Amino acid sequence: MADDNPIPMWQKMISACSGSLVTSVVVTPFDVIRVRIQQQELLGPGPALVCKEPQGRPPPSAPFWATSNYCHACDCQRITSTWQGMKSIAQREGLPTLWRGLSLTLFMSIPSNIIYFTGYEFIRDHSPIYHHSLNPLVCGMLARTISATSVAPFELIKTRLQSVPSTGTSGGMLRKLWRQTQADVRTNGWRTLFTGLTITLWRDVPFSGIYWLGYERIKAYIRRHTDPSKNSHVFMNSFISGSLSGSVAAIMTHPFDVGKTRLQIEATHSGSAMFKFLWQIGRNEGIGALYAGLTPRVMKIAPACAIMISSYEIGKKFFMTH
Repeated sequence: MADDNPIPMWQKMISACSGSLVTSVVVTPFDVIRVRIQQQELLGPGPALVCKEPQGRPPPSAPFWATSNYCHACDCQRITSTWQGMKSIAQREGLPTLWRGLSLTLFMSIPSNIIYFTGYEFIRDHSPIYHHSLNPLVCGMLARTISATSVAPFELIKTRLQSVPSTGTSGGMLRKLWRQTQADVRTNGWRTLFTGLTITLWRDVPFSGIYWLGYERIKAYIRRHTDPSKNSHVFMNSFISGSLSGSVAAIMTHPFDVGKTRLQIEATHSGSAMFKFLWQIGRNEGIGALYAGLTPRVMKIAPACAIMISSYEIGKKFFMTH
């Protein structure tokens, strides 16, 4: 469904960025918890997860930071729930750790959201299957492919940054990661910057298709029962539609999110094909491992989708009427 009153592309770009700051600040703690839960199996069983043993011998298949000089003898309590994890990290590592990676998130969100939201609407409105019911699904998948690929190197560094526990010796973490990334590029080439991109696309592209298909359907249904001329109704419609469709898409694509995180933080991995990699996780650790971190991810995505799309729609409506 095209805009009733189209506005210039630059105004859509401003609308796409309007909710990035609030969204990032609100959801980053859930993102940190999600990453920590998904890496726990790499650190071995037990109520406490040892960052680095006194002998300097990390467990098999450890995260990259356990084999490098990132932290020392970090006694990290196992995370059993979202709120318990937030409390534990705040007490043991400091409250700012819950917002680790926020600067990178904000840095990525500007180009990513511009490409994603404006790209989706441009592709949707010029699609050869514009009148087909699956047009939002196809256009959403294409827009996400372009968007996710454009920020993949920053997503890699952000995920690694959020996985490292904080200790008294873990200052300058971003600088260390940046130097290590540069060293990896010199050794293994530029493809290193796109580690996990394939499985990221397997997560994000179906997510986006499901999200936009659900969003357009729910939005159209609610719109028939509200007044689209009122800002409050526009906000409520987009907020509810974004939250519901984002939650469904998150649940359906979560195993790929687990695979993405694991690929990006493991010190070594087999280089297996994506489905084989996920099958190995399920076989060795149980099907539940493929849904590790689902609760904090949904708690992140539901408000993120709701805030971003409602800010975008309200921003567009503001420009239409001024």
